[in-house]
Amino acid sequence: MNITIVGKKQRASAWEKHLRKLSIVEQVIISSTYSPTDVTDAVLVIDESNKNLDLLLDIIKQGKHVYLISKLPIEINKLEKLYHSAEEASVNVQFSHWPTVASSTNWIKQQIKKPDLIQVRKEIVPINYHVDQDEFEYGWIDEVAFIVKWFGGNVHHIETKPVQINGTFLGLTITLRFENRSVALITYSACAESYTHHRVFSGNGFLFNLDVKNQKVRQTLLNNQNKVASKLKTFDPSDSAEWSVVQFIKSIQLRQDTLFNAYDALQTAQVCMKIKALFQR
Repeated sequence: MNITIVGKKQRASAWEKHLRKLSIVEQVIISSTYSPTDVTDAVLVIDESNKNLDLLLDIIKQGKHVYLISKLPIEINKLEKLYHSAEEASVNVQFSHWPTVASSTNWIKQQIKKPDLIQVRKEIVPINYHVDQDEFEYGWIDEVAFIVKWFGGNVHHIETKPVQINGTFLGLTITLRFENRSVALITYSACAESYTHHRVFSGNGFLFNLDVKNQKVRQTLLNNQNKVASKLKTFDPSDSAEWSVVQFIKSIQLRQDTLFNAYDALQTAQVCMKIKALFQR
């Protein structure tokens, strides 16, 4: 299998190392731009620009599998076109949604089928007393994507409570209620004194608390005496990138869905647009 990596050399070189560990990969080419004449089976695109979905669409139309390594885009019209083009061309599309591909997340998914409740608490510290509004938006979109990937896009009801001063977002609470009666709650603050990020998964008979910052999962249990006990498991966050590209290649070989595909991105964008519309009320 021949793979092309499109992006700046320094970042591309790190991904090249992951790919060269795979026996099925015969050749890896690093290029700053994509050329339709390149003889390749799949393309890794490292691109944070607002033109990255246009590039993905061009690659898909060439019949190439593609993995976009960037912040998650939410342009509905482009994602819809991209999703249908990928379906027609029978190519795999993967997005680097790190909360989904993290090894800690996948371990939790192996332990439980689906939680009834996901609670996210994220508190970040302003950089030089400034809250970057693009980074703030990306922060809650990432969490919504994580929830939509697990629960699906059938959101029955959405509630939002933004915290704003002079039009600047400083915090946000989002409640998502799904048709299967699952609930997700996101509490996000951008003006905390210290960084905190937890995802809590609960349901009938289980409780898992993921410390995202330290990649530690605490499982809460009740012993035979009905006393609270816990188990702690630690994960290496550096494994996520390599594991994600291995799964991308495997999805091509086995003709399976990718970890976070074009439909996942489209569903996320649709939910995010509904949330943003509520901000205007």
